[in-house]
Amino acid sequence: MKNVQYILVADYVPVANKGEEAIIRGIEDMLRDNRSVEIGLFDNVNEISRSGNITIFPREWIFRREGGEVSTGILPRHRRILKDILISLQMRLGCYSRLKNLISSSNQKYQPLQEFFNQAEYVLVGHDAVFCVESCGVVHLAKKSGKCTGILGSSVGIRWYRRLYQDWIFRRTMDEADFCVFRNRSSYEHIKQIVRDPTKPILAPDPAFAMRAAELSVAHKVLERYELYQRARKSGKKIVGATVLEKGVVYKFFIPKTDAVAKYQAHAEYVAGIFDSLIKERNVFVVFLPHSIEEDNSDLIAARHVTEAMSSTADDYMILNEDLCARLLKSIISECDFLVGERAHSLISSVSVGTPFLGLTNNRDSRIHEILGEMCQCKNQLVDMNALDSKSASRKALEIFDNRKAIKKSLQVTSRMLMEQLVEITRIVKASKDRSGE
Repeated sequence: MKNVQYILVADYVPVANKGEEAIIRGIEDMLRDNRSVEIGLFDNVNEISRSGNITIFPREWIFRREGGEVSTGILPRHRRILKDILISLQMRLGCYSRLKNLISSSNQKYQPLQEFFNQAEYVLVGHDAVFCVESCGVVHLAKKSGKCTGILGSSVGIRWYRRLYQDWIFRRTMDEADFCVFRNRSSYEHIKQIVRDPTKPILAPDPAFAMRAAELSVAHKVLERYELYQRARKSGKKIVGATVLEKGVVYKFFIPKTDAVAKYQAHAEYVAGIFDSLIKERNVFVVFLPHSIEEDNSDLIAARHVTEAMSSTADDYMILNEDLCARLLKSIISECDFLVGERAHSLISSVSVGTPFLGLTNNRDSRIHEILGEMCQCKNQLVDMNALDSKSASRKALEIFDNRKAIKKSLQVTSRMLMEQLVEITRIVKASKDRSGE
């Protein structure tokens, strides 16, 4: 047996987003044995880079580009559909284009990727909502190479207009994959409609639930660097963690089809009203957390917009202006008495560590509603911002805050149940690897 365990997550993973990192770390904690772990993934980098035990390969090495942009999720819809159709047809004819860089290429720059692929004991696709026709190609090539390969924690679904060209390749992927695990009900039900064996897809918690938090002493060391936090704790104030954003489904459908400047102002005022209410009515101290610090998607900028819209004084809150890893953020959430979050994975961390929360979303966000509302049984702790005005949302925040003790007990029960499910998923995935090695 090798001294190092290699896991390749063949997806686009923007690691500056700590929710994405939480999924990767959850996968690491699920699949690790007694050896050290090396993880490979793909991000928007120009050359191979390292972050701890993670090797980051350039995204464009295996994913298509067009017009200078990576196609998945960025090109206009009609161009993505046409590109998907073309790639699906190419795969049907046995042409895998740049995906072949995983296993063979005359260009020496791809050699480190091929070496990582060769050493990988698991080749995974479909984390988070990342799943495309190339994911199907990855599974096919990995299976041909004798790898243990499958889908772990996906939110994929097939829209009606894509079924004409995607059904066959998705069906083949589900046949070839050693395991097919989906994290929300609608994705699970979509896939069950097209697979030959409807018992193969599994509905299970997001792998991020399995991520271990950093030691509390490390979280204390970070927080105690801030004088405002020390003062708040010494005065007996309750600590409210906060994650706010200005990108993604939660933000997109807050006020659809609105001028960008007007939208961020309205969003900031809505969220600010909730924090002002908690500060004035319950004398709390708010800590804004940096769950994403991507260049085009920084929670620090969103937090600044929210605090500028707040009427509370600067002594009542702080922005944690640091680049913190996902494990440490989870530990900090465990130190909070309450969380108000727009980031799905901050809410997942809250469930895991038993911190009562209010989740801010909208009625178009099936991910938060199905994972947090249904699977975690926390429907009453979610607010659809496009359906409830800020004053009503503030009243609900106060109500949930006052019911923290009962919610904490409920979350502890839920967390144990979810972890039991993930232990079973881990057993299934590891058993698949054992069979692949036979």
